[in-house]
Formats: sequence, C-alpha cells, structure tokens
Amino acid sequence: MALTKQTQERIAQVGEEVEIDDDDAAVRADEIMLLVSIFGERARGKDVEAAREAMDVGETYVGAARSLRCEIEVELERREDGFRVRATDQTSEEMLVGATPSVFLEFIFPRDGYPSRAPPFFVLRADWLSNSHLSALTAHLDQMWNTNVARGGGPIVYEWTEWLRTDALEEMLLDSCGILKLSARALCWAGEDFELDPRGIVMARDAREAELSILRADAVARRRDFLACGDNTCGVYVSDDVSGHDLRRVSGACGHFFCIECVTRMAHVHVREGTVLKLVCPDQECSCSIKPHVLKEVLGDQEFERYETLLLSKTLDAMNDVVYCPRCEYPVIEDEEMRLVRCVKCLYAFCTLCRASFHPGSECLNIEQKLAVLEGRKRGNSQMSIEALRKYREEIADASAEAYVARVGKSCPECRHAVVKNAGCNKITCVCGCFFCWTCGKNLIGDGYSHYRNVNSEPGKSACQLFNLDTITAWENEMAELNPQRQGRGHINHERATDIATCIRCKAANAMFDRNNHVRCWACNSSFCAACKKIVTKTSYHYGPGKCKQHG
Repeated sequence: MALTKQTQERIAQVGEEVEIDDDDAAVRADEIMLLVSIFGERARGKDVEAAREAMDVGETYVGAARSLRCEIEVELERREDGFRVRATDQTSEEMLVGATPSVFLEFIFPRDGYPSRAPPFFVLRADWLSNSHLSALTAHLDQMWNTNVARGGGPIVYEWTEWLRTDALEEMLLDSCGILKLSARALCWAGEDFELDPRGIVMARDAREAELSILRADAVARRRDFLACGDNTCGVYVSDDVSGHDLRRVSGACGHFFCIECVTRMAHVHVREGTVLKLVCPDQECSCSIKPHVLKEVLGDQEFERYETLLLSKTLDAMNDVVYCPRCEYPVIEDEEMRLVRCVKCLYAFCTLCRASFHPGSECLNIEQKLAVLEGRKRGNSQMSIEALRKYREEIADASAEAYVARVGKSCPECRHAVVKNAGCNKITCVCGCFFCWTCGKNLIGDGYSHYRNVNSEPGKSACQLFNLDTITAWENEMAELNPQRQGRGHINHERATDIATCIRCKAANAMFDRNNHVRCWACNSSFCAACKKIVTKTSYHYGPGKCKQHG
C-alpha cells in the first residue's frame, strides 16, 4: 500500500500496546462490512476479503480488534452538461467531457480511538489530478472529520466517499468558469501559504498524461451509457427503440451507428453480388469504409474470406499499372515504357497490350486475327488432349468475349473495365462505383444527373440525353403491353383530356384531365407539374397561394 513515511510512523505509534475499546471495535466491524456491501468489487484489500468471506457464510466479522486496511475506488458522478478541461496554463485549448477517472481512497482504521476520537489514516491517489488538487481534497476530508468529532464522532469513510463522488468536482476542482485546470498549481483560490499534502499521491507524469486519462474515462463512460440505453435510433429504417448492444459504429472515421441487422443484410448483399467497394457507411452523406472487424462479426468465415478476396481483386483492378498473367492469373506490375512483363510466379513473359507471348518486332494481333489463329490451330491438331481442348475452348471464349465487348461495349473512364449496356438509361454505374455517360464516355460528378438535359427541368451540362429515343419507345411499348387499356395511347384521346403534357423524365406523352396541372406519367410513374415543368414530390408544397396553380 502506498503510504507515506509520516503515515507509517503514526501507524507504528498506535500499534503499541493499547487498550482496545470494544464499542469502537464493533463499530469498525460494522463499518467495514457496510463498505464491502456498498462498494462490492470496488472495495479491495486482505481485510476486505476476510469481511466478504464472513458475510458470505453469515458470520460476524471479528477482525476489527486490530488495524484494518482497505482501498475504495470512488467513481465521481458524471455531469450531464459536461465540463471543460485545460491541460496547461500556456494553452487555451480545452476539451469538453462529462466523466472523469476514479479517485482511490486508501485508509487504515487504527486499533484504538476510531471512530470515537482518532481519524482513519488515509491517502488519496489519482492519475488525473495534480498535487494541489489532491492536497485540497485531503484538507477537506480532514475538515469533515473535525466536524464529525464536534458532533460526537462516528464512522466517517462513507461520508468521505459520498462527498468525493458527488461534490468534490464542483466544490474543489473546477474554477469559477467551470474549467478543470490540470497544471500543478491549478487552484485559483490557493494562496502562497497553501501547502502540498504528502497524502495526495499523483500517478500521472505530467498534465498531458492526466488529460489522456480523462479522455479514456470519458469514452468508456459514454460507451457504457450508450450500451445501456434502449431508445437509440438506427439510421437505415429509422427505428428509435434500438438497444445500444444491437448497434454498431460502422467506421472509425465517422460517428454513425446502425443496427446489426441492417449492417448484416447490407454486407451479405454486397458480398454476394461482388460489389464490395460499395460496402461503406449507409449514411447518405458519408462514404467512410466499414471497419473490417464489424464485417467479420456480421459475415461468416467463408463470406468474410470471399470479401477479402474480392476487395483485393477490386483494388488491384483499380490500379492502372497492374496486369494479370494470362497463364496463372497472378497480378504483375507492368512497366509503362516496355511492353514486356515477366510473371514472378510462373515466369511467363507476355505482351502487356495483347496478353500473348512476347513478340518483339511484330504488331499485336487484333481480335479477328486472334480468332483465326485459334481456329487454324484447332484444324491443324484434330487429336487434341482433353486438357488442351479445354484450354482451347477457354481461349476461344475469351477472344469471342473480347470481340463482342470491343464491338458493342465501352470502357469505364476510371478503372478501364469493359461495360456492355443492354437496357436502361445512359447513366452507367461501373463495378468500381464510378458513374459515367454511355453517350460521351465522360466521368460523371455527384449523382450524375446534372450532366443530362431536361432532367428535373434543368438544362444540363452537355447535349446528352438521359434516355435515347429508342429506349423510350421500347419502354412505352412494354408498358402498353402490360396495360392494354393504354395501348394506342387511348388515354390521350379521352373525352376529358384537355391538353398533352410531356413527361419531364421519360418524355412520354400524357393527357391532362380537366385542366389539372398535376400529371402522373403513365410510363415511368413520375409526378410533375405541367405548368412549371418540374418534378413534384408533395402536392401541398408545390401548389397553393404564391405557388403553381393546380387547376386552370
């Protein structure tokens, strides 16, 4: 136990032969058992363990006839409004916290005189307070004992711990501005005659270390409160009754929490579909990557292994100087100034342009020439082995796929992956997460829609259309087949139709009934205003006094 020399001498003095007061001994026994029952595991020491064992078997603790030692960890009450902490007087930087580390009260009940006449011997130690702070606390504990003696004496330790827990921070440690200053002479009210008490033991080496201790304690307290709270909100399905134990902080770079069920579903979908680069924070305005340990928790071992494999593959694919060996598929770094690459795994030397064996002095074969060579090889060797035939078929399939992509596909401007469009609009989303325009091939900024003309009544940044005319026609024909009553656009010739309005999004012709400017497109189901040519999300916000007229 970390007792000062002065305290040890005082203990030795009272350790001599003295007459034991039976009443004091009984009170000491009751007090130690009371402290053990109140503080539980936060009360420590051999005498505490002996008292705890006696209580467990229903016996009376009989060790109070000698000096009793105990250490109590006092957790200071958390301030809901928080308080500011300043490390040194030379800086104005402050941090706002709500909780502090514990203060440890070590004490010894003397064999004679306590609690009727003599106080306990005690020391205070903390890893976040200075000498002046601890000296002020010990002085106040002495003052509390003197007041106790004036009232006739009695057990004092619990009163000490309660004052430390509830009032010490506000009364003794914070200044008039509510700031805890961690410097050695931090007490603004301490005069020149203020003496440091050796019973206050400082465990921090400097103010910065004390500051870190406070930050750690505050973070632990916040997390404990968060986990204990049962009315947290999940940002995905906006439920406000989620337990903290069921929420996960998905990234260390942001403070967004989502329930484990939503994170699990999202992770399974992206791993199953191979879009692991989109495994980011679900918040709409955040793009922080999800921490691997969170994904490992929600994914099984097999799926997490697939996630790591896909992530490595996608990362390598996004690197412009990485090529794959056509023989063993091992990634190799290419030299931009040379067409020759030698695989470090199988030592195969190949051309970086056509992926064929290195051919110095000759041009690369195009797709048609490569297919012709493969066909000629097949005709010249009709007795191919099963393995050779399999490899030949793979080469034919790869060459045919390359020819098809070269004919009808386009390359992503970000990762150079080949993309083939078979339906939909001209805004393309690559597997790397990049948006680009199918018409002009440019990389799109933001959500990409500002690039196109006449989307949400905006002129657009280019001459490109979001939908091609043939795509719109095909969509209208498909909708007409699904809705026979609309076939031939019979709704346009309806007796109540007063005018024709073109959809803002898909350009389909729609009938306006009874001069109602609010139109719902029959083709894409979008709602728009025929008067101002804008998409309408809520009619109550768009129509009314000072706004567009819905009728007329």
